[in-house]
Amino acid sequence: MFPILVAAAALAVATAMSAQTPGAAPKSAAGFPTSAYAELGSSMGQASHFGEIGWTDEQFGAFIDGMRAAFAGKPFEMDDTGHRLSAEMGRRIDGIDAGAKGPFTGDFPLSAYSAFGSSVGLGGHFGEVGWTQDQFDAFAEGMRSAFKGTPYEVEDSARQLAADMGRRIKAIEAGTPTQQAAPPFDPSKLVQYMKDASARYHLQLSESGLGYSVTPGRNGIRPRLGDTVVISCNAVAFDGVTKLPQLSSGRIHSKVEQMFPGFREGLQMMTVDSHAIFVLPPALSFGHGAWPEGVTQGSPIIFEVTLLDVVPAPAPKP
Repeated sequence: MFPILVAAAALAVATAMSAQTPGAAPKSAAGFPTSAYAELGSSMGQASHFGEIGWTDEQFGAFIDGMRAAFAGKPFEMDDTGHRLSAEMGRRIDGIDAGAKGPFTGDFPLSAYSAFGSSVGLGGHFGEVGWTQDQFDAFAEGMRSAFKGTPYEVEDSARQLAADMGRRIKAIEAGTPTQQAAPPFDPSKLVQYMKDASARYHLQLSESGLGYSVTPGRNGIRPRLGDTVVISCNAVAFDGVTKLPQLSSGRIHSKVEQMFPGFREGLQMMTVDSHAIFVLPPALSFGHGAWPEGVTQGSPIIFEVTLLDVVPAPAPKP
């Protein structure tokens, strides 16, 4: 669950949470500001619907305790009750994403919540990505803030941290060192680059500057801004060779309105099972904000995207 959420956060726009009531993030520290860890935790908590699944404070506390244990290198064992809780969580999240309402079912001991938290912590490789105790504490506090219904506003530093986390997790799981960025890009050559890319990849150029090529899918349902999409996404740098694993994932859940401007535009051209190539100029990706480590700042990014599913936004109440 966790690596997928990290990748989704890396593709979210900096203002994805700005319409919601923010809490007060912790003060800054060296490197990424401490607030970025809190904002990332808050974003993960919201994406996981922790405030909507019916957990009590005690249950959520046990879950966080399990994550802390994994961070400290002493995770709780995932027993049968933990696995059943994990399955129930998956069912509840899918139901919430689909707009369904229903109570959280199952009578689970607190140990199951701790075991489930440890499992998520191990999946996130918290003990291996180089976080300090203060950084992890800020992340956990951000998750708690989302659980309480007072999420933090997500800033550029949190987006960069999310991308960095995605890169580190992929490198850890692959057992390989992190990849260096492509060579610098000359911004004065952007117009010619987009023309050349359009010819190379047989793209059309939209008025916004998006380069796109979309193949038809199996039905005519196109996602809208408020819908949630499930996509697979492979990203490469402007040179067409350097892979960008920190921006790639086999399965990403995200609302369309919370994604890059280029994705918001391009995904609305697709239907389920559509395959697309998007070439995003910098204004349609990270723009003037913080760029992830390993991605050349101010450069176009090439994405291969498949739209796997669309979860329509719930109908407004009469």
